[in-house]
Amino acid sequence: MEARRTRRQLLKATTALAAVALLSACGGGSQASTAGAAGPGGIANEIKLMGVYDTTGPVAYAGVGASKGMKLAMDEIQEQGFLGKDVKITLDEADSAGSIERASSEVSRAIAKPEINAIFGPVSGQQAATVAPMVEKAGVPTIFNQAGSDGVVIGDYTFRGTAPMHSYYDIGAEYLADKGLTNVAVLYNGTYPTFAEIGQKVFPKLAEEHGLTISSSYAVQSNTQDFTAQAQEIAKNKPDAVVMLLIAPQSVTALTQLDQAGYKGQTIATSVQSAGNVAQAGEHAAGLVYPVDFSAAQEGELAVNFIEGFKKKYGEDPDPYAAEGYDSMWWMARGIKASGDSSRAGIQKGMQQVASEGFEGVMGHLTFEGNDMRVNGVLVQWDGSKEHLVKK
Repeated sequence: MEARRTRRQLLKATTALAAVALLSACGGGSQASTAGAAGPGGIANEIKLMGVYDTTGPVAYAGVGASKGMKLAMDEIQEQGFLGKDVKITLDEADSAGSIERASSEVSRAIAKPEINAIFGPVSGQQAATVAPMVEKAGVPTIFNQAGSDGVVIGDYTFRGTAPMHSYYDIGAEYLADKGLTNVAVLYNGTYPTFAEIGQKVFPKLAEEHGLTISSSYAVQSNTQDFTAQAQEIAKNKPDAVVMLLIAPQSVTALTQLDQAGYKGQTIATSVQSAGNVAQAGEHAAGLVYPVDFSAAQEGELAVNFIEGFKKKYGEDPDPYAAEGYDSMWWMARGIKASGDSSRAGIQKGMQQVASEGFEGVMGHLTFEGNDMRVNGVLVQWDGSKEHLVKK
């Protein structure tokens, strides 16, 4: 594992040096002249964005967090004059409120307004997969956070600023194997596409690769609120670990009922449980481990600066959704600067160029498979009040 960290650090250092060299080659610091030089469309004084995502309902934490991160990035982009001294980015928002129909309607309205340069789309996979063909056909660059299911990144105009959970969940399976926790039960939300994919396909494959045995697997629905039966059976069978793939409100109940049933083994969850989303479970959640794309416990320079800026603006630590929104907004801004064009076509072209090169974000070194983000991820443990990095 030490070798793996060393390779990551070397890659980050190499990328950082390349970025410095590129900046020097472009003439140093004149943001305005650099921004205006690269494309026929030019950069407008006002770049109008529309955000359509859940800010109420069961997954509102993802939409609200992403929105906060985006707004912090917008502040910094304007303060730095990154796109030009007088360039302003504005963001209007609409709550999709857990409704596919509402998300579709709001995205349709945004598409119909030519002054909207780009859209930040729904965080729900089902909503995102529904609107993705709409924005692709209309040629409106749309950046999704979360929305980890298939059918979201489908062409040149659809982008995802969140690494699919399955792409870094291997660090969770690796942790279990390293700890000798080889007998595993899986409890997953079979309605939620991301969790269904991991529970049915991804984790079984990872288990085979890492020498783990899945002794039992339980699928529940998004409206399941009582896990007594599953908890009692798991406690009776005494697996070494439970892989819990549930949305945040469910996980509080499940952790409580597992503990009450007498289960004392390790539970490993997902980024959905991060940043205090399981705090209501109290002592029942202490010791929970989960892979995340970002944690406020991270120590890198960019991460620390982001955490401090977020605390100053909002008076709280950022969650992973805020980091995703922040890096996504900077991805778009870098794309506009790369193409020198803030039109819909210019943003699409520039974001693809940035994706082909990758960049350093608060989540670490960001790479892309097409228009789809990838990160290394980190493993954290919740002690009942805050997160700690797990040293492997």
